[in-house]
Amino acid sequence: MMRTHLPKTALRRALAPALTMLTALTTLTGCGLLGPSTYDTDETAIEADAGEEFTLSVPSNSSLGEHWYVAEPKPSARVLRAAGKDRENPGGDADGAGGGRQLFRFKAVGRGSTTIRLIHCPVGSCIDKGEDSATASPPPSPPPGSTVAPRVDPPTYHSYHVTVK
Repeated sequence: MMRTHLPKTALRRALAPALTMLTALTTLTGCGLLGPSTYDTDETAIEADAGEEFTLSVPSNSSLGEHWYVAEPKPSARVLRAAGKDRENPGGDADGAGGGRQLFRFKAVGRGSTTIRLIHCPVGSCIDKGEDSATASPPPSPPPGSTVAPRVDPPTYHSYHVTVK
């Protein structure tokens, strides 16, 4: 049986383009240059480079009156800037359609750390303050003549800690 060996220089020339491509892809992915990173509710620690954009994606069913807002205190404007929001609703806006998501986009603008607090508001649990802001509603009072207050699910908060390098 005859074996052929590539000389070391030929092997290096053959592998160099593949290694260069792998290194470039790894670098671009880490810098967010292949598109913004998206974080779900289970990913609460975020690291970003200045200039990088990222998205927070939270489950929301608008047909049931669910909404999310950026809660007070707002994230530091020296570290982050809101870059828009959107809604994904694969079932459409029809009654009972579910599985939607609310998306909050941010841009890292300066070095430092800050916290983004989102408030999740089931129907009737928050007061919309305008300018994409809300606060928790007081618990409902029982109707006249009743001793049982109507059930309203309370709002919940979700926090993300963001570090910009």
